[in-house]
Amino acid sequence: MKKAIFVGVVISMVCLSAAFAHAADDGLWKQEVSLGYTQKTGNTQSTELISNYEGLRKTDYSELTIKAGVLYSAVNKKMDGQKYNGLLRYAPELGDTDWFGFGKFEIEHDRFAGIDYRYLPSVGAGYWIAREEGFNASGEVGVGHEYVKYTDGSDDDNVVLIPRFFIEKAVLEKAKLSEELIFYPNMEDVKKYRLRSETRFTNALSEALSLRVSFIDEFNTNPLGEAKKNDTQLLLALVYGF
Repeated sequence: MKKAIFVGVVISMVCLSAAFAHAADDGLWKQEVSLGYTQKTGNTQSTELISNYEGLRKTDYSELTIKAGVLYSAVNKKMDGQKYNGLLRYAPELGDTDWFGFGKFEIEHDRFAGIDYRYLPSVGAGYWIAREEGFNASGEVGVGHEYVKYTDGSDDDNVVLIPRFFIEKAVLEKAKLSEELIFYPNMEDVKKYRLRSETRFTNALSEALSLRVSFIDEFNTNPLGEAKKNDTQLLLALVYGF
């Protein structure tokens, strides 16, 4: 099984590299940068900084997605949160249909969950349930090879199934509401899995600026040491699109 996954991973990385190499600045990019910062002083001093980049190059036959994010937080000048993450995804359509294939590479670091780094290349296929102005929905299933290096020096190596569901709908006059749900069950031990949900409400302030509220819920059945199984974030950020 792992040899098959490795071959699939190599193929997906070749496809991603080729897609990225040909994705010149041709007017097809839709990009955004978001920034959120909060600070509290007085009896308790706290700081939280979040910054994210998202780029989408969409053609009539494929999508190329790039994401990167940073989160830092501290209480009384003592750091209590440090996260980095990145994603590269290429999804070509399968003929003149609503089906598509994809190759994807995810990487992340979460110091206070004990994760020095986790990387996860995967391949799979999906289906567009709806592709309309003001409403998009899709479902997909992938399989990948997940490797985790923990901060205590230990590591973990698994084959995972990756079902994903995404929906986005225009609401009110200038706002969008979206939900992304991703499940990461371990194919070698069904009792081990991760679950990630991200709900977003984005309201346009102008042609380029938006205000975004995000709620992220991440669950892991087997965290390292004393790390909690469930980790949630409620984020407020200003978004600049270009």
